[in-house]
Amino acid sequence: MIKITHGGRPFDPKRFADGLKANAVEIGMQAIERKARGAASSIVDPETGRHADVFVDRLPGNAVAIRTTGSPAFARLIEKRLGVGAGEMEVMNAADGAAHPRVYLAHASEDKPMVRPVAEYLMANGVEVWFDEWDIEAGGSLRHEMEQGLGRMTHFVVILTPTSIAKPWVAREIDVGFVRLVGGSSRMVPLRVGVEVGTLSPFLQTLLCPAFDPSSDQDLKWLVDRLNGVSRKPALGPKLRYVQSVPDGLSGWSSAALAIGRHLIEASENAMPQDPIRTVEQLAAATGLQIDDVRVAVLDLKDAGYLWEGAIPGHVAAERGLFVEFDEAFMSFSPAEDARVVANRMVSADERVIETSRLAEELAWPPRRMNSVICYLERAGVIETRHALASKPWRSVQLIRTDRTLRFARSHG
Repeated sequence: MIKITHGGRPFDPKRFADGLKANAVEIGMQAIERKARGAASSIVDPETGRHADVFVDRLPGNAVAIRTTGSPAFARLIEKRLGVGAGEMEVMNAADGAAHPRVYLAHASEDKPMVRPVAEYLMANGVEVWFDEWDIEAGGSLRHEMEQGLGRMTHFVVILTPTSIAKPWVAREIDVGFVRLVGGSSRMVPLRVGVEVGTLSPFLQTLLCPAFDPSSDQDLKWLVDRLNGVSRKPALGPKLRYVQSVPDGLSGWSSAALAIGRHLIEASENAMPQDPIRTVEQLAAATGLQIDDVRVAVLDLKDAGYLWEGAIPGHVAAERGLFVEFDEAFMSFSPAEDARVVANRMVSADERVIETSRLAEELAWPPRRMNSVICYLERAGVIETRHALASKPWRSVQLIRTDRTLRFARSHG
């Protein structure tokens, strides 16, 4: 009698077919991941001039989510390269103009000695300024360069002085600022220097138009705060533990999803797979949420590819995407910054393969922090890793440098 075995067990046609199907799906998913990262590899973010990170996360139902830390313009280029619809690629940490302000500074040429220090102060404090002295080269087109500056601005700042309010050219710039204000494409910040409100045009009088002293450190700081959207309201008292404000980079999540995600990453000892596994009931007890709210929040996180679910429904654990994004918001370290440190170390080292434990010892990082950065680098496709059956407490025992590691280090240098 002939006995047929497969994998050391009696041959089971159904199990064999299921195995073939699973292998085919895995190969297909890996191909999708390679295509997404490959599409991003040759594209430079038009906003920064650098390569942005692209993450590919597995979703339930053999689907993937593609996310990027690049600008919306970068995401649209990736979508075009992949042949997917506009808006299908998620931009992480996408911010409005107030978060990264770009200012067009309108003024009269006679006021330049007074305005130049204002422009320099803004630049020194993280506010990009279009200023004609810097942005118009000799022989360049004045009109073209000004149109470029006006088109990119998030804030139109005009210095109103007895000289500038009488200048037809400044009046035309103000008209453009009004059009963009009405269209919602930028904000307008008129500043009065030595003029009264009553001397301004009726349109300007409808806006908040404060007196401004260019030589005052307090007024300059106020201007930077306003351009960055810093509120003047007093801070609110603490909310219920499951009703917290949304941290930067985590907008779009419900309060319940934020509470559950935060609990899972804070409860994880070493950011290992299935570390820890929690039931819906345990999550409700830990966060103070109602069971139904927990179920919906778990579904949200699971659909995004951020939660693993066991064979028994309702038993979940954090996937690497959850560690990467929620660690950034809630832990004392930054996976993104740590990823740059590790990539630089790997590129600078002579060896192609680095032992995880040795690198962690050199950096004085505990396994929880080291594993979080491995999640980041793996998710971004920056490194290759080797695993072992007895790899605890490390997600991988070795990190392997590739050309993608080199590109990542250069792009973030």
